[in-house]
Amino acid sequence: MANQAMQDLPAVHESRRRWRTAIITMMTGRTLEACVESGRDNILQLRLMAALMVVLGHSNIGGPGSIRYDPVNYFLPHTWVHPIGLMIFFTISGFLISLSFVRRPQLLRFLRARALRLWPALIVCLVLCAFVLGPWLTSVPLHEYFSTSRPDNPYLYVAYRASMLKGVNELPGLFRTTTSVAPGAVNTPLWSLVVEATMYLWVAGAGVLRLFRFPWLTSIGIATLFSVTLLWPMIQGIAPPYVLMIEGFFGAGAIACLLRRHIPVSTGLMLLLAAACFAARNSVHATPFTWLAVAYFVFWFSYVPRLPPMPYQADLSYGAYIWAWPVQQTVVLLTHLNEPLYIFAITLIFLLPISAASWFFIEKPALRLKDRRRFRTARRDLAESVAI
Repeated sequence: MANQAMQDLPAVHESRRRWRTAIITMMTGRTLEACVESGRDNILQLRLMAALMVVLGHSNIGGPGSIRYDPVNYFLPHTWVHPIGLMIFFTISGFLISLSFVRRPQLLRFLRARALRLWPALIVCLVLCAFVLGPWLTSVPLHEYFSTSRPDNPYLYVAYRASMLKGVNELPGLFRTTTSVAPGAVNTPLWSLVVEATMYLWVAGAGVLRLFRFPWLTSIGIATLFSVTLLWPMIQGIAPPYVLMIEGFFGAGAIACLLRRHIPVSTGLMLLLAAACFAARNSVHATPFTWLAVAYFVFWFSYVPRLPPMPYQADLSYGAYIWAWPVQQTVVLLTHLNEPLYIFAITLIFLLPISAASWFFIEKPALRLKDRRRFRTARRDLAESVAI
């Protein structure tokens, strides 16, 4: 038996060594750059989760149990699930959009790719809402619905919303009942797309000025800008504008891109930030700790857990985001429900197939045109078809 015990000692030592290595790896993790270069991520899953968080938060608007049914507000009394979803979206966007320009600093390709990502699916959504959903559900006669004398006519709605100019968020007689999620509002979340497009232009401008060649200096500049405009007013007790807050998360994602060689991504650090955030939830430090934890969670979730890949690499998040509100409004209008979880569940039944259709038939084909060769071929084919 003594001989057997002696033979087992190396295996025991090896097992302990592996445990120590696993614990150290969990605490120290890898750099963000190493995570990116590994080629494996959960970004599609995270984007979809963020979109569904926004859907859940907006479902609460129509029901009496919004706080009771809000999982984020239960643990963090000073915030709610849909702002957290939006923070996640903009952090991912700031990181990936900046990384896109850093890797391929071609201005025209960058702008073309960004336009193809936003507008094709958006225009289809606007047209279907204005000329299919609206005429079906409107409470006014169709001749009045299509009357150009009305300031909320469907033609102006599509034109203003597609151009991302400040315009109407209403259509004649649509969602006017008091049981709606928000009476009269056709697609409120589209306001954030204007902010997103503005951030794209800022990244393009920084790329043209070659600021990405100076990662530390540019990061300090971004951090200083948002510290002065966002954090300093908070210290003075002034609530910052909501738009400025989500722009700050885009900036945080951009900084993470620039300093990715120096940012560790580890479960240990994530746990420490989560614990600090929870401990400070009822203090004056709740908001800064929440913001820091959310921004870091984006990179931890993207690269640490090993999740099953999305089927067919489908990115359902954008379609879910732009379609969720009108689908929710329709569900509430037709069912007269006011319980948030019921609204959320029924919305998902219709929203996920719509999002899949948007990705496979609109978004994915459009993104294939971002490369110059395919774009020129598509443009030539279109010109030839028009000539014929």
